[in-house]
Amino acid sequence: MHGVLPAVLRNYPPFHDDAAFADVKADALARQRPLLAYSLMLRAQLEALLPALTGQPVVVVKGPVFARSIYPAPHLRTFTDVDLLVAPEAVKEVGQVLDAHGFSLVGGSGDAHRQEWKWVCRHHEALAIEVHTNLAHHPELRAAISLTYRDLAGVAETPAGLLTVAVVHGALDCFERLRHVVDICQAARSLVTVDQERLLQVLVERTGARLAAITGLELAFGLFAEPRCRELARALGPVRYGAAARLLLRRSVFVSAMTSVRALHSWRRQAFRLLLKRRRLGGASAK
Repeated sequence: MHGVLPAVLRNYPPFHDDAAFADVKADALARQRPLLAYSLMLRAQLEALLPALTGQPVVVVKGPVFARSIYPAPHLRTFTDVDLLVAPEAVKEVGQVLDAHGFSLVGGSGDAHRQEWKWVCRHHEALAIEVHTNLAHHPELRAAISLTYRDLAGVAETPAGLLTVAVVHGALDCFERLRHVVDICQAARSLVTVDQERLLQVLVERTGARLAAITGLELAFGLFAEPRCRELARALGPVRYGAAARLLLRRSVFVSAMTSVRALHSWRRQAFRLLLKRRRLGGASAK
């Protein structure tokens, strides 16, 4: 449920040398196979689509890009849809391309308000492509943290661009799944140059994502002890509400996220969302 099964299969020692875990490993492999197949089908759809989108103001974000760019092997990062970040003026043209490639628009009248449109394959309805003009869908959140095509144009697949997408995506979902934090950890490991650190500074200021970035990087350090995450968090400097975010999002919140006691910690996520909304009004740095 946390989206990290492939990594557990690869890295959990008892799956390699403990016969007592054989049945559990077999069950995990059975669960993994459809996830991998689904990702491969989505990747094939994307590869067929990309030539028709050449020249359009559109970038692919999240799943397939993370799998290819920041993970040691693509199968370690599965995904359930393809996300396209599109300039507003290109939404119609991109929709025409999707329609020509066998996709149909679904959803209600609120999609434009959310700046998100879902397209499903007419021959396999489980395959979906989501078109966004902003990764922040809630209007109140969007006033504080916003990520658009123009923010990423030309830098979407740089280490700084990938980390920016990871922290914004994770923060907007209140880091609900461990995969959100793993994405941040992997992206941080790939960001190794001073120039990319400077670009990260520019991007988090441009998008209002400084609190999201520092919180996500500190979470990744706390959960996985990756030193690069702490280094980048410190390089971004202090941020207002940073201490409150650290108090709200602790290990217990993640451990319980997909369990029956999830509700006990839901108020912490809601409080963190309120901090994100206040972020831009609250100023750029701590006093």
